[in-house]
Amino acid sequence: MIYDAPLFIVYFIRHARILLLQYFYLFLVFVDQCFPKVDLVFILDSSTSVGGENYGKMKDFVKKFLHSANIDNGEVRVGLLSYSTTVKVEFQLNSYASKTEVFDAVDAVPWRYGSTNTADALNTMHAEMFTDANGDRPGVPNICIIMTDGVSNINYQRTIPEAVTARENGIHIYAIGIALHDLREVNGIASEPASLNVFAVDWFDELEGLDEKIYEATCSGNSYFQFFL
Repeated sequence: MIYDAPLFIVYFIRHARILLLQYFYLFLVFVDQCFPKVDLVFILDSSTSVGGENYGKMKDFVKKFLHSANIDNGEVRVGLLSYSTTVKVEFQLNSYASKTEVFDAVDAVPWRYGSTNTADALNTMHAEMFTDANGDRPGVPNICIIMTDGVSNINYQRTIPEAVTARENGIHIYAIGIALHDLREVNGIASEPASLNVFAVDWFDELEGLDEKIYEATCSGNSYFQFFL
């Protein structure tokens, strides 16, 4: 099944970039409340342009995003891969069963500088990580969040086709573009419509907006979300 974006983001999309990221963080809380089981893969751009310090900010984002996720009870599974010239699966969906383990694994991910091979990252995500053998569960929504600060420069002709294949396989993709002057590639990577699934910030420091207060919300029924179709 293919998943559409939550309708509540239509309202928030009109707000400032920082608010968009805050409510994108809130989106996980909504999903966690309405659809307890989620298989979630993060893709982190580790290319040279990111730099070690900024890569740390991306990892901090991942941990803050997962703050309210029900990992310990098995409802939320998390995988992560990083990429530059090559792709490295840091851990699979079934590698860790507790939030502490996941956070320790995120902290341990090194910055591996190089070029920007987004195509192979997307291929690895849908062909290897979202598989039964590596922890993908039948009937559980598949979500991928990719964070990048650049346009792919290796296998660039395959980047968007790989994303299309992933989406056709039922994986909902959110893209966070950092300091990008050209959003065409991330718009092509993200699930449609891009206006609801692409989040752009001017610099890595803007990810710190996710530290701010998380507004509590409740979901009074699946009618508030058209997450499954």
